[in-house]
Amino acid sequence: MMTFDLAPTAQIYKVGGAVRDTLLNYPHSETDWVVVGATPEALLASGFKQVGADFPVFLHPETGEEFALARTERKSGQGYHGFTVHADPSVTLEEDLLRRDLTINAMALDEHGDLIDPYGGQRDLDAKVLRHVSANFSEDPLRVLRTCRFAARYHHLGFTVAKHTMTLMRDIVASGELSALAPDRVWRETERALHEKTARAYFSLLRTLGADSIAFPFLVTDDSLDALDSVANLSPMSLHRWAGLASSAAANKQAVTPVINIPKPYDQLAARVQTYRGSPPLTPEDTLTFLKHFDAFRQGSQLADGLVVLGAIDETFHKTQVARIKKGQQLAASIRGEQFIKQGLKGPEIKAAISAERLRQLDALLND
Repeated sequence: MMTFDLAPTAQIYKVGGAVRDTLLNYPHSETDWVVVGATPEALLASGFKQVGADFPVFLHPETGEEFALARTERKSGQGYHGFTVHADPSVTLEEDLLRRDLTINAMALDEHGDLIDPYGGQRDLDAKVLRHVSANFSEDPLRVLRTCRFAARYHHLGFTVAKHTMTLMRDIVASGELSALAPDRVWRETERALHEKTARAYFSLLRTLGADSIAFPFLVTDDSLDALDSVANLSPMSLHRWAGLASSAAANKQAVTPVINIPKPYDQLAARVQTYRGSPPLTPEDTLTFLKHFDAFRQGSQLADGLVVLGAIDETFHKTQVARIKKGQQLAASIRGEQFIKQGLKGPEIKAAISAERLRQLDALLND
């Protein structure tokens, strides 16, 4: 346990995910700490750097790990940022843990490695239950997405959401509070969920709650969930997994403006995959159009990513077909304007000559 010259009464505890996953013997990459009985000035004097102005969170000067002053929060507005934060040396560890979302996230380890568990987190870990800590769960709509993400994280271990917690989540969705969330924050939770071992559980649970009609530009379906599974079996990349899900759900596109803010590369790949799902290019002309559709002749090409996704969700993009497309891209990309400039061609003539030669090369490949 780390010690610093903060105050005679200050205590530092390991909290949150590091405690939860240590007890589960589950891998984790981040460790968070809470400091009880100290002030921001004491942390700054010890070399910590404060991050942001809304919360009393500081970065360790050497490890970069987060140290937060014990705090309480009171609902004062809508959305993720609609809280008034109170942090001073009088706030206890139990008060800080009480503000957290799930009991399994509301545990701490002291300097001796002893567990502090005032709200039954260990009990729920043993029972494999995701349960809210208190009625304050309903004050933060982001907790709906977080709980669904934890469901995806631990689904393969047999975890389920407690019945009362499900009721609270349904009430939050029905209240319309999800619409007040920051779009980037919704994407961040979704992108993290896409990396989880059972990413399907995140979207399936949101669909059960009716939250997909608020968060996403489409309604989640069994077909889109199956596509997500197929891609997840082949690729750990969130870009690929999102494209599998979204391209397969495109037929259920909604007229409403979704809360989520999808990064452009993710949105583009999903749209490009959806266009060609079930329609593999068979002729030289179709193949050239396909290659251009995936921007195959530019540095930012999405061809390789598109073929990964199509190969996973569409049996018409079998290994032989994908190999031909890749070979076709190599041949077509080797045709450049320099050779036609040397022939004296200019302007539109060069572009036409490149396309004609690319088609000739593709025709030879497909008829080989």
